[in-house]
Amino acid sequence: MDKFILFLIEHYFYSVPLLVVVILLIRSNAVKGGKKITPQDLVGLTNQDAAKLIDLRSPNEFADGHITGSINIPYADIEDRLHEIKLQDGKSLVLICDSGSQSANAGEVLNKSGYQNTVILSGGIGAWKLDNLPLI
Repeated sequence: MDKFILFLIEHYFYSVPLLVVVILLIRSNAVKGGKKITPQDLVGLTNQDAAKLIDLRSPNEFADGHITGSINIPYADIEDRLHEIKLQDGKSLVLICDSGSQSANAGEVLNKSGYQNTVILSGGIGAWKLDNLPLI
């Protein structure tokens, strides 16, 4: 480890740009597609009727269990089915997938299409299940 640190110091002209690139990549992925929320935050939003839930998983996965009130628009079909997403003022559009990664990509598509208040369930259905929250 000492040799590695010494190498980084001796070659700072390579190390500093690499560090900057890594930080920028991490930062861009953290905000990609919308704000990340926890399952508990989602429970609060749904209890206040302040969210519309879009489940991006396949129809089979959706049929195996989904969050109450969510509608299924698979990620592969999101661009073709944008007309189905009607958002009332003040409501957040919550994107749900299996692990949270597809939601970020779908959020980017929705943001480019004019949807402003997109939110991503961090960890997706997996995090929802880990918190022992119900699926129907």
